[in-house]
Amino acid sequence: MLTFATVGDSRQDPSTPDSTTIDATQVNVGNCNVPSGTGLTANKGLSGQDCKWLQNSKAWSRIMRHIQAQGSNLLFFNGDMIMGYGKAGVPVTRNGSGTGEVAITNPAVSDIVNSDLMQFYRQYGFWRGMVATLMETGTYVVPVPGNHEVQCKRCGKKAQVENELSWIDNMGDLILDQNRFNSLLNTTTANTHLSTTAPSASDNITSTADQTKLNYSFDIGANHFAIINTDPVGNDGNAPVNWLDSDLSAAKSRGAKNMYVFGHKAAFYYSFGNPPSTSAPLLNNADAFWNVITTYKATYFCGHEHIYNVNSFIGSNGKPGYQVLVGAGGSPFEAAKTLSGLKATDRMYSFAMVRVHKSGKAVLRTFGFDDTMTGALVPLEVINLPSN
Repeated sequence: MLTFATVGDSRQDPSTPDSTTIDATQVNVGNCNVPSGTGLTANKGLSGQDCKWLQNSKAWSRIMRHIQAQGSNLLFFNGDMIMGYGKAGVPVTRNGSGTGEVAITNPAVSDIVNSDLMQFYRQYGFWRGMVATLMETGTYVVPVPGNHEVQCKRCGKKAQVENELSWIDNMGDLILDQNRFNSLLNTTTANTHLSTTAPSASDNITSTADQTKLNYSFDIGANHFAIINTDPVGNDGNAPVNWLDSDLSAAKSRGAKNMYVFGHKAAFYYSFGNPPSTSAPLLNNADAFWNVITTYKATYFCGHEHIYNVNSFIGSNGKPGYQVLVGAGGSPFEAAKTLSGLKATDRMYSFAMVRVHKSGKAVLRTFGFDDTMTGALVPLEVINLPSN
């Protein structure tokens, strides 16, 4: 009765692109903009297109083709669709540290073009252009904020109100375009319940931006979908657990059987390679967050780590729940090609598909293709997800 896809992290990195995306003939051909630094950096080998727009266009466009070929009704994109990482405000004299920067009172055209604000909007515009075909041919795109959208790196990797406003301006129309949503999913407004309640002070969010565009939820029949911002202004690296608890409780009271939560940062780090990387949780409030996930038998889909991993974790309440990490949408892989002890899936571009049957059964299937982008799409795992 319903099929949805999810993936995250398609943005390119002008400073440290993955080795497999580098074209030796493009090294030092032009400059790429780095919002988190002082402006421009010599091209490390990206195509002219990806240098300008900072997207892994080849990998991301292929993933979209596979997703739509499988008849996905929705695509949840779990953050980091743009490089971002600057401060989307007025042009400033950037010094790379985020302190002592001064607004440019009479900016030249070059000051405006190279400003963080212009770069954010340029990158959002390119990404929206890439997904526009999905929206016109049967797949509704549901955006999830990532740290590259809301945080400023040179400001100490802290979320900024200006960046949340930029997110709202560029993604807010998708949250939720009810007419388009109903048309693509062949549903009615009576079958959806868009959350209009923002996280409260109990979740320590200090932003003045409209939080209902960064944390929101909706129903499709007995299926409930909740989107959360894991880097809110004033409380970076924390999920809004109180808001989520109330949201899932309300959904359950409306009769929701299947619960899905989408955020950017994983609750639990995936440790890869030899020697293994750290296993510390990515969310500061991972334990409280996971207890909410498992209490409502929800499944959590995320990104941030540019890698693939599906695992079941037990909360401190003794209940299990799946974390589906699909952050390999095109960004430089977390695991370097030279690292030993890697699984084949550690360096595969990947995505997840969930098919919900009329019986209520929800089946997760994951797929990937190799980092050369020349191999065939291969199935990775098949898992029956928990349900109420």
